[in-house]
Amino acid sequence: MGMLGEATDGMLRLPKFLRAMPAHVEIVRISAGQLETLLNQAETVTLKAGDLVAGRSQIALTTSLESTSWSVVQCLDHLAQTTNAFVPAISSAIARAPRLSTDRALRTGALARLFIRNLEPPYRLRLKVLTQLVPFQRDFNSAWGAFQESQAQLVRTIGSAAGLAIDRVRVESPVYARLSYNVYGALRMLTAHQRRHLWQIEQILKALDGAQVRSAS
Repeated sequence: MGMLGEATDGMLRLPKFLRAMPAHVEIVRISAGQLETLLNQAETVTLKAGDLVAGRSQIALTTSLESTSWSVVQCLDHLAQTTNAFVPAISSAIARAPRLSTDRALRTGALARLFIRNLEPPYRLRLKVLTQLVPFQRDFNSAWGAFQESQAQLVRTIGSAAGLAIDRVRVESPVYARLSYNVYGALRMLTAHQRRHLWQIEQILKALDGAQVRSAS
């Protein structure tokens, strides 16, 4: 775990586009603030995940509370798989996005807002995970490395949207057939999805700590 902080520090240096925007996009400060919020959310998830797993044993990180529940490693693996599934399509859509011509807020879209409401923790509705996103990784180092890289890719993707009307281009869901949403909504969904499973990781570790205290008493 000693190299965790070093790897995290190297990955989490945010793009400077928000403080050094070219002259032709200086007027889009509202959308720049929205993108900065997304970047901060991605950074916070990665940092908090690092804090949660730091010092934990391999046993704790790979233990499932029930036969049908996930371990911390599986949560990290699922997050990496989900981000990796969405980012290529989002990046392609960003490349087609027109430039913002006015200083306005980016719109999320009705469908994305609905998903976000159900994703945000503490959640009550459990969603069925599609086969292609079911976690398979059992090794912490592999899962953590994949999670870090997927977060780095997400940060780069968000940064590439500076000054663009990403709410005017749509992306088809790579996991739910026939569903589509605008790119800004898709990015908001991804960060909400990450908060959902970060909260799940917290609950897993709290339960394991509680079980350890009870067994010791």
